[in-house]
Amino acid sequence: MDTPLVTAVAGLPRVVRCLDAHGRPVSLSARTLSRSSTQLQDLLRRAYTGVRGDAPTEELTVSFLEEQDGSLQLEYLVVDRARPRRGVRGRRRARGRARDSQTALTQAALVVAGAVDTLGALSAATAARWTDSDNPDFADLVLDGVRTVRVPAAVRTLLRDETALELLRGVLAMFLDDDVERVVIGRDPELQGRYHESVVSRSPALLRFLQGAPPLVGADPERS
Repeated sequence: MDTPLVTAVAGLPRVVRCLDAHGRPVSLSARTLSRSSTQLQDLLRRAYTGVRGDAPTEELTVSFLEEQDGSLQLEYLVVDRARPRRGVRGRRRARGRARDSQTALTQAALVVAGAVDTLGALSAATAARWTDSDNPDFADLVLDGVRTVRVPAAVRTLLRDETALELLRGVLAMFLDDDVERVVIGRDPELQGRYHESVVSRSPALLRFLQGAPPLVGADPERS
């Protein structure tokens, strides 16, 4: 009888650096690491399901390893608990599913990074409002009445979701629990391709959000 295999069919590495007010690395407490990784995993699953547009059977996990320099080596993984594929056709189907999973994971990671980026921008502003863009795949966020940031529509959807906002609060718990001043999230700079970092800095607006307030007083999440 065939038994299900636990196979990582897609993966995506990330590097997280938590810094104090002097730019020195902060070692996170075990409580913060556990909460943040669990909430990040759930947030990533939510974004992954949104990208797939269905109810995916595969599972998502987030593994992490704390390095001596204070950085966290994260890896987003899609795990497939499926019966072994037999024959040429079965192997082709498995490869196709793996490609689909990798594409969806990459897109979901971009949505999560976009949500963190946008939250960082909101936390540094004094006023904000959403407006529709000329492209339905994007939305415009007007900050302080003068600066416009274009974000994927999926990011706006995530930031309108109360459950997702609560997960973001858990992901960024280190600002409350471990006195972190700045969090920098990026991929391994040794990897090929364009490098991008998501940065969130401590601010009064961010702390209010982490304590349960809306992302920004004056923002209009219901306006489209």
